[in-house]
Amino acid sequence: MTSIKNRPAEFGYVLLFILPPLGIAWLAGLGIRQWTMMIRKKMRLAADPVSILFILLILASIGATLTNGRPEDLLSTAMLTAYFGVYLYLLNNPGKLRLSKYMWITILGGAYLYFSDWFFDLVGRFIEIPPAVSLLTGHLLMGFNRQDRLYGSAYNPNYACYLLILALALLMVELLRSIRLRNTRMIATELALLAVLSLGIYATGSRAGFVIMLLVLVFFVYKWNKKLFFATSVLTVTSVPLLINVMPRGDSAGFSMQQRINIWKNSLDVFLQHPLFGTTSFDFSTAYYQLTGHTIAHAHNLFLSIFASSGVVCGVFFTGLIITGTFSLLKAVHTERGYLSHRVTLFLFSLPTIVAYGLLDFTLSSPQVMLVVLALVSFWIRDERRRKLQGHSLFSTQAVQSAKQKSKPA
Repeated sequence: MTSIKNRPAEFGYVLLFILPPLGIAWLAGLGIRQWTMMIRKKMRLAADPVSILFILLILASIGATLTNGRPEDLLSTAMLTAYFGVYLYLLNNPGKLRLSKYMWITILGGAYLYFSDWFFDLVGRFIEIPPAVSLLTGHLLMGFNRQDRLYGSAYNPNYACYLLILALALLMVELLRSIRLRNTRMIATELALLAVLSLGIYATGSRAGFVIMLLVLVFFVYKWNKKLFFATSVLTVTSVPLLINVMPRGDSAGFSMQQRINIWKNSLDVFLQHPLFGTTSFDFSTAYYQLTGHTIAHAHNLFLSIFASSGVVCGVFFTGLIITGTFSLLKAVHTERGYLSHRVTLFLFSLPTIVAYGLLDFTLSSPQVMLVVLALVSFWIRDERRRKLQGHSLFSTQAVQSAKQKSKPA
């Protein structure tokens, strides 16, 4: 109990993989506690880019509710406020969730997705699992008809795939560290986990996940041994025809891509019909149905989802945040050394997976996935604050002044 009291966020993230509804409720409670404390102490909101994005999203959801005349869309406002509270809690209470603990919770959570899917499938062959139990444990399939695709405790194969991809990215960072320290026991353990996570990603049947997994593995080789990287890259390129053949559900890739393109075109039309405030995430499917006669939960693209559900201001700000964040991450790669370099490597492996997977799907529509990503982002923003204070951030005042001085003629 002492551990739970001292590390409530860690407990919440463990629950998030094992009993997702309870994990979501637990972390939402921490967010509410954070809001209560901030209101009581009259604390100012953080001014970091992610906080500004949340404020814009919340204002857009209120504007959309008033414009569309659907009071129930305020549920979107409540959900965004809860997410924002969790983010602020993690940002302002670094001791409640250590980065190393977060990494291993996510890595082992990915392994749990794989083994729990196998376990529940085995049990389900002998007894009928009550829907309430399936819902509580995350093993109730949502958004799909019954398919032979792994989804573990994530309700959906695509959600499970992204969590597995993130777990793989974090594991690669730990494996690099173990190789550098020549810790043979950890290397053996991490290679076993690598096999589990890779099998899990493949079993989800996600083509995007399969490609991103290969890119993460190739990037790992680049960070580990640049000489070996050249040979690996040549082998990967020459093996493309074979990889296409072994890619899960490769025979339906063309049809699936055409469906995605149609969804993107229609989602763009939804945005053009609601350009200022968007539809809210709760009303997107209604607007999409009114436009097309078909029901789609989200735009299946990270950027289009933001534009369509929250309007042009949020969409442009989010796009700018991704662009500036990319430059800042690349800048950090060249400035950090030692332990801090290890942290930057972690972000270099993990943060791009959010955008890479988001090009073909919007897995952040899952509260389970969103909360895992929020923790990762809070670690990055906290590191960005430190770099800004030290003048290492790409957009800090000190860095800009230094650049101006360097550009002056001698």
